[in-house]
Amino acid sequence: MKRLFPVLTLALGLSMLTPAHASALWAGADARTTGLDAHAGIALLPVPFIGTLGIEAGAASSYGGSLSINEFRVGGTLRDLNLPFTSVDAFVSGGAAFHLTQNTTTTSTYLEGGLRGPVLGPVGWRLSARGDSFAGFSAGAGLEIRF
Repeated sequence: MKRLFPVLTLALGLSMLTPAHASALWAGADARTTGLDAHAGIALLPVPFIGTLGIEAGAASSYGGSLSINEFRVGGTLRDLNLPFTSVDAFVSGGAAFHLTQNTTTTSTYLEGGLRGPVLGPVGWRLSARGDSFAGFSAGAGLEIRF
């Protein structure tokens, strides 16, 4: 009985670290400090006690006269990083971004991180910050649907 208590305590502690909102597919839209943004992704591999590895793609348009798309992104993501004792989880993504300007395309790298939480059913809120080697830093808030 003496050894059972530490094992049960460890098991309960590890269960608090498992992903609470693991998703296989997701899509969302954000209003960012630089413009409007949309993204979608697919889970590839659940990582026990950590989260979910996946791929994600996105497109963005800048605020201004035209809402034409001027950025495409593709990268890897680690999602569903559960924050214990909350219904919120974190994510981190990174990859390549392609910026369309006049007659040229500039390639850069980006790193993004943020938080997600529930709203109603599969719909949740999302807050994020992104650093891009070409476009600089931006922050955003929006909604995401998870399947």
